[in-house]
Amino acid sequence: FRLRSEYGVECGFENVNVATARWVRCPDAKRFEDFQTKLRDNLALDHHGELVYIAPSRVNLQLTQERWPEVRFAATREHGLR
Repeated sequence: FRLRSEYGVECGFENVNVATARWVRCPDAKRFEDFQTKLRDNLALDHHGELVYIAPSRVNLQLTQERWPEVRFAATREHGLR
C-alpha cells in the first residue's frame, strides 16, 4: 500500500523457497560450466554480478556440495573481490 500511495508504484510479492545462499566458484572452467548448466534454476547473480547458488533447504545445499566437490561454496564474500 505504501509504495502505491507514496511513490505511485505497483508491486507484487511472491514467496520463494530459499533456505540459504552461497557464492560459488570453481577453478575448473569446464566443470563449472557443467555445474551452471545442471543447476541453472538454483543460480542467480548478486548485485555485483557474482554467481550465487540458492538452496531451497540445508539438506539440498549439503547434497549439492557433496555432488560437486570441485565447486567452492562460500557463505560470505569479501567486498571488492571479483
